[in-house]
Amino acid sequence: MICLMVFLVSISSPAPLLDVDDNISRGATAMYTISLDEGYEYWILLDFDNTSGMDLDIIVASDEMDYDSFIQMPYFEDYIYARDFSLAEGASEGVEDLILTAPYTGTAYIIVHDIGETGGDYHLRVF
Repeated sequence: MICLMVFLVSISSPAPLLDVDDNISRGATAMYTISLDEGYEYWILLDFDNTSGMDLDIIVASDEMDYDSFIQMPYFEDYIYARDFSLAEGASEGVEDLILTAPYTGTAYIIVHDIGETGGDYHLRVF
């Protein structure tokens, strides 16, 4: 009976649109691209071990952000630049968990920044 319940829960949970296990360098910024459909809600989870002082922030930036400008900026300046185009932002201490209702159909950028300047492993998922 327990196996059946576990199976039913696993098949009823949708697969993530983005599922990334990654590592970020001390003070670095990482970027991922996703496609949005206007009006849909997206659940964005950024998990990491914050018991060691690690702190990551996340921004979902609109397609109005100039990719070429962003990619050429030094650490932290890229993160500040991306904030000017924020559709959703998680800037709390610890694990980030946010909902984005897509305001348009098209590309968006997920920006992960090591605000705690410790670096380390993280798990990013978008549902």
